[in-house]
Amino acid sequence: MVKKLYSIYVLFSVIIVANSCMSTVKITSVVEKDPQGDFLLKWEVSPDQEGNIDIYSSLTDSSLTTFTPVTTTKITDQVLRLNPTGSGLREYFILRTAGVHSGVVANRVIEMNNIKNFRDIGGYFTSDERQIKWGQIYRSGNLSNATLYDQEKIRRLNIKTVIDFRSEKTIATYPILLHPSITKISIPLAPMDAEKLDDQLLKTDFSRSDAILYVQEAYVDIVENHKEQFGEMFDILTNDANYPLLLSGSLGKDGVGLASYFILYSLGVSQSFLEQDYMLSNELIDPAKSRLDARHLPEPIQEAITAMLTVNKSYLNYVIEHINKKYGSVDNYLEKELRVTSGKKSLLRKYLLYKY
Repeated sequence: MVKKLYSIYVLFSVIIVANSCMSTVKITSVVEKDPQGDFLLKWEVSPDQEGNIDIYSSLTDSSLTTFTPVTTTKITDQVLRLNPTGSGLREYFILRTAGVHSGVVANRVIEMNNIKNFRDIGGYFTSDERQIKWGQIYRSGNLSNATLYDQEKIRRLNIKTVIDFRSEKTIATYPILLHPSITKISIPLAPMDAEKLDDQLLKTDFSRSDAILYVQEAYVDIVENHKEQFGEMFDILTNDANYPLLLSGSLGKDGVGLASYFILYSLGVSQSFLEQDYMLSNELIDPAKSRLDARHLPEPIQEAITAMLTVNKSYLNYVIEHINKKYGSVDNYLEKELRVTSGKKSLLRKYLLYKY
């Protein structure tokens, strides 16, 4: 699992047309944190070419002027290990060659001791080649088991607001402790709560196909019966005083996954990136470490547990197909049911997209 945490980070790129030759050059880059705490920067330049690539870094992404040269290396090296400049918590990079530069690159996954699926939903590109700011919206699983180390890390990320999608019962049973400066807001999305998952998995005749159908129908339940809650979330997002913000749930994959999908969709992120962000949960959640010990259960039940505790494109496709069929489009659903007007979308783009 640790290896997966180090190896799964978002892959994103920017395409810029070089004025000199009008050929399309693409820099694809990703940064990882290795077990020693160093940054591992990887890149590809297409079409393949010789030459050098310049690496710039900064401890803040507030302005391009904060990025300073780190080194120049060969394009064909494709990987570079860098020691952290500051605390090692976050660092931002830009790559440049022949007048073409990447977007801002940062590590997506934030390593925590006891919090699953903690990551940044920034860095993705919109259909009009704008990039979402890093460090403004995070998503995660349950925070109730957070160690003091985890709590301090959340504070150091400057998170101001936590939206907790767990049920009221679960929140009362498993409260979260955070720095008093952080505002906690409860917006329950009960259908996929951990206790409900456990209840389903304890049925002796519950199979993998039953699990898949259950999750698909639960997603439809979420989007149909929690419109007010999603609308409240967007009201919170359109107040810039609430940023940076963390979306949290039991595993951070279902209600949080749909919430992240709607946010990224509202910003104009392409379907491929939407699916990529949704599916990343599979790399950051280990079903074998769930609260329910399934080792003594029959194999069909174990397969059902895996289906329930992971994400699948069929889950996402099922609910999006439902939305398109009933409301005409996701845009219609967002505007008519969640009150995400063009004005709110403009505010989201103002707060969450880089201006450079």
